[in-house]
Amino acid sequence: MKDGFRVIDSDLHVIEAGDVYEKYFDEKYRDQRPRYLGWSPTNFPHWQVHDQLIPPWARADDVIGPQKFLDAPTEDIYRSVRERKYEASATLEAMDAEGIDIGVVYRTFAHMVVSIDDLEPDYAAACCAAFNNWLADYCQTNPRRLKPAAIVSLHDPELAAAEARRAVEHKGHVGVILLPMPVNGRYFNAPECDVLWQEVCRLNVPLAFHGTSGGASKDYASNRFRGHPNFRTLNHSAAFPMELMLALGAMTVGGVLERFPDLRVGFLEGNCGWLPWWLNRLDDQWKKYGGGESIKLPALPSEYFKRQCFIGTDVDEELLGLVVDEIGDDNIVMSVDYPHADGPFPNGIRTFLDEHPRVSQESKRKIMWDNCLKLYGFSEQQLTAAA
Repeated sequence: MKDGFRVIDSDLHVIEAGDVYEKYFDEKYRDQRPRYLGWSPTNFPHWQVHDQLIPPWARADDVIGPQKFLDAPTEDIYRSVRERKYEASATLEAMDAEGIDIGVVYRTFAHMVVSIDDLEPDYAAACCAAFNNWLADYCQTNPRRLKPAAIVSLHDPELAAAEARRAVEHKGHVGVILLPMPVNGRYFNAPECDVLWQEVCRLNVPLAFHGTSGGASKDYASNRFRGHPNFRTLNHSAAFPMELMLALGAMTVGGVLERFPDLRVGFLEGNCGWLPWWLNRLDDQWKKYGGGESIKLPALPSEYFKRQCFIGTDVDEELLGLVVDEIGDDNIVMSVDYPHADGPFPNGIRTFLDEHPRVSQESKRKIMWDNCLKLYGFSEQQLTAAA
């Protein structure tokens, strides 16, 4: 709790340990498991997955300098956390420092592993299962405050649905997370993905799209900057919001939310300042072209968003007030983005409370707590009794 406000971080993060695939990988693929390579020159852990380095730029000279520049101001803050290998007890201490009551815990690197287009579907599912098992154990340090979110991939939507079911029903995960870019040309409004959306609805957990700056997919927005000047800045600027915008279009204009009205969807860690313009653009284009499309939509894209979707804001996002003015405060959640160095930890919640004068205290309360209850389907009574 912070200044009388209860706080749920919608997508707190882990930094995956080297034992994710060493200890948790399916024995069937034991000799092919992602190989942990230790700490990279870009100040991240990295892996070898078949012939692909993950992150793809883990040893790239044009990332080392910018990453060192980003990391330098928080080096002292995170040194002890890194020495403790980002263990769960360190995360709980960070939550205490921020005033975060509940953290929904997301991956950092595990989804990069399954961003490789040509993985065999069974192997991609095994990579997801290994991480989901590891994360479930990580959150058992304090299951009242740490809530795991499961990753799946669209290499095979039926296998993704099966892993979502296993992770939620047997491992206690509270959400199903997808990367927002296509896999081998398969996008979210493809009919074969319906099996996954149906299962997520049945499980009564949200689907969340969350980007990464380390995607290996061929059809990935920021990879067009690879090998060109100032890659790291352009990569990190573009990857998160651009892919979320396109995913939102696929889910709304693509007809998914019309077919699955009970599906709750989060679009996280890609800012929210673009949302009013993008919804306006989608509405405008649907009015102009939609009457001739093969799949009819009885509502506008913006209406589907407001009915079923949530967007994440960074606690220091300057355009938050504008978004609240334009679309209201019912569909926004927030995160301090611990333990990533581009977030304002340990002053994230203080920043959120102090630096948005256009956003009312009531709106801040909803963004920090109420809206996250709706997104994840949490029972407030159970959470407050456990906290």
